[in-house]
Amino acid sequence: MNEAIIGLTVAYVALAGFVIGLSIFSRWPYWVKLISVAGVCGLYFLTYASFKGLLGWPTRAELPAHFMLLASYVSEPDKAGGSAGSIQIWAASLAGNRPAEAPRAYHLDYDAELHGQLEEADKRMRQGIIQLGRKQDAATAGDSGDPSRFARNPYRIVIFDLPDPELPEK
Repeated sequence: MNEAIIGLTVAYVALAGFVIGLSIFSRWPYWVKLISVAGVCGLYFLTYASFKGLLGWPTRAELPAHFMLLASYVSEPDKAGGSAGSIQIWAASLAGNRPAEAPRAYHLDYDAELHGQLEEADKRMRQGIIQLGRKQDAATAGDSGDPSRFARNPYRIVIFDLPDPELPEK
């Protein structure tokens, strides 16, 4: 278990104990006592739900413009189960043509075209070829596919091999 969750739990239990102690020995109306205790207990669940992003769950934040693909996981849509499908990408931002110090997990809506690119990229990564990614605006991508896809994702993701380095002339 994460130390942050343990620390927050102890802090909220101490706060709840303090509020309960004040409620027992104060002359506040009962409704104020009830609301204060319920409010502190409600903060347990709010804080736990808010910390999912810090505990390693994929973020819904936008992908960086240029990134190095490290891994991906695709959950295909399931009409019988009612699942819309999703894509998780583990990527390192390429700011200044250098990978970021720490990679990040990103959550995207399912896209069949991106699914195919990621399968191909996975094969190439197993061959030892580093894969990079780039976002393109949907308008400049020149894709005449499903226009409703662009309403969900205003950009298109392109996965490609790391280019060969340019060596200086002798």
